[in-house]
Amino acid sequence: MIPIKPSRTSIAHALTMGILLSLSWMLPISNANAAAKALDQVIAVVNNDVITTSDLKRHSKLLLTRLDPQQAKLPPKDILEQQILNQMILDKIQLQLASNIGLDVDSASVDEALNNIASNDKLSVAELRQRMEQDGIAFKDFREHVKDEVLISRLRQREIGQEIVISAADIDGFLNSPVGQDQTGTEYHLAHILISAPDAAPTAASLDKYQAQANALVKSLKEGANFSQVAMAKSSGQYALQGGDLGWRRIGELPTIFVKYLPTMQLDEIVGPIRSANGFHIIKLVGKRSGDKVTHTETHVRHILIKPGVNLSDKEAEKSIKDLHTQIVNGAKFSTLAEQKSEELSTAVKGGDLGWITASSVTPDFYKQVMALQPGSVSQPFKTDLGWHLIEVLGRRSQDNSSEAARNKATEILRQRKYHELLEAWLKRIRSEAKVEIIGQ
Repeated sequence: MIPIKPSRTSIAHALTMGILLSLSWMLPISNANAAAKALDQVIAVVNNDVITTSDLKRHSKLLLTRLDPQQAKLPPKDILEQQILNQMILDKIQLQLASNIGLDVDSASVDEALNNIASNDKLSVAELRQRMEQDGIAFKDFREHVKDEVLISRLRQREIGQEIVISAADIDGFLNSPVGQDQTGTEYHLAHILISAPDAAPTAASLDKYQAQANALVKSLKEGANFSQVAMAKSSGQYALQGGDLGWRRIGELPTIFVKYLPTMQLDEIVGPIRSANGFHIIKLVGKRSGDKVTHTETHVRHILIKPGVNLSDKEAEKSIKDLHTQIVNGAKFSTLAEQKSEELSTAVKGGDLGWITASSVTPDFYKQVMALQPGSVSQPFKTDLGWHLIEVLGRRSQDNSSEAARNKATEILRQRKYHELLEAWLKRIRSEAKVEIIGQ
């Protein structure tokens, strides 16, 4: 249950006619009939789905309204169009995977996401709707776009987050490292460009080719090229269309390969190319600040999970979890049933014990259920994307500087780090496995 909380850039500032007018090249107004015909053209086939020029225009407008004005210096239109199409193809593949496993997002989750977006811009949802519609953006399109983002986030959590295991040795190693012993809360604001290496085992010649591309970009950037514009045009990273902006992160939350460079980097300094399994990375230090220590609430939780699957329908899983709840109400031990029945195997052997958790260590829908309970109480059965759950709250406390609290924090950091390191490789793999045809290429 690893949370995915990508940072958002300001929407209110980006809702300007200047950005929207920059899209005029996609739909020439000089020939209305030709433009209307172009709207029906298929430009890419992704497995059994298609992407049309009208899809590209609509998606482009939505994406560009999410950009920070300071990053709105766009690359040439053909390059930007190709980057947006590449992102649409990758999103389409992920949405197909989500559909194949029956993953979905309810209206309440979409409403919550929209509220968060509006709140970040100090707007109500009604004001956000009015602003967007004034600038020619159909709010239903934006809502669908946000729904897709939430669904993709949940898919990534399911496919990657559940596979991450943090061992005691991992925690010990982190706590004994300079990063783990740094309790100052220093945060770094990075921008990032990835020149992706080939999927198959690369030859020395092919690696030299990609490294030469990365070297040329570094030279151009150090000579004054706009980092955001270059990232949008050239990066294969998942934040390319945000100008490569990774946002503010603590050093322990950043990929390991970047960590050794950060303590000595100066503001606006560019470092790279840095070689990894995924390709060649270029990073820029945009900002650095000392974070304030925050006291977190921790809750000690036991958990039982029943997952629908090939041999168990959702209705059967629901009945099973309700039967377990009835047994607990009638006096059965939660830990005994968790050990016998829970399908979260890593905790079942411990009687379902998740240990002391925080809002950052589990998904929002799970944490909401946890915080609704008083210590000593058991939840009603509830469902998330992972399956059907029962939880028992054993205790609650404020996080302090105890050894256990430090280990819990280390676990959260290591999970986030491993998640981000695995994500690029997973995206690369699913893209290579999909059948994609770009029309006209």
